[in-house]
Amino acid sequence: MKEKLRELPVAIQKQVIIRYGAAAVSLILLVISLLMAEDPYLPLSLALIFAFFLFSASQLLYLALSGHLIEISGECIRLERTPIRRRPKALYLQVETQVVRLQITGTLRNAEPGDLVTVYASDSAPVYENEGYQQLGGYLAINIQRGRESQ
Repeated sequence: MKEKLRELPVAIQKQVIIRYGAAAVSLILLVISLLMAEDPYLPLSLALIFAFFLFSASQLLYLALSGHLIEISGECIRLERTPIRRRPKALYLQVETQVVRLQITGTLRNAEPGDLVTVYASDSAPVYENEGYQQLGGYLAINIQRGRESQ
């Protein structure tokens, strides 16, 4: 089992560790709140947060270990930004003959055109045709390598 975990991509390992870590922190806070809180609402909400992170991490680990992840690698050819704060909104990746548009989730700040981007998604993630691009419905983890020399 340990060998299988080490064979997973680093980006997936990082996401699994973060999610299990959040579950552990919420479990510790749940125990503390059960010992100290007089009302049931705080422990109940922490129990729901714990269950969410535990399920999320377990589902990601199951997808990765059962081979239901796809890896999409390509060069970032364009970066779409929000109008006012200039945060990245979408990445455009050149993958073989197709251009894939990837909606950014979270705070991704270090992507630039010319970087090698690897996206990990579920094999059941929806892909749509949108304005001549292939729109990927969602992703589980992303890895960005600087510049074209990393290819």
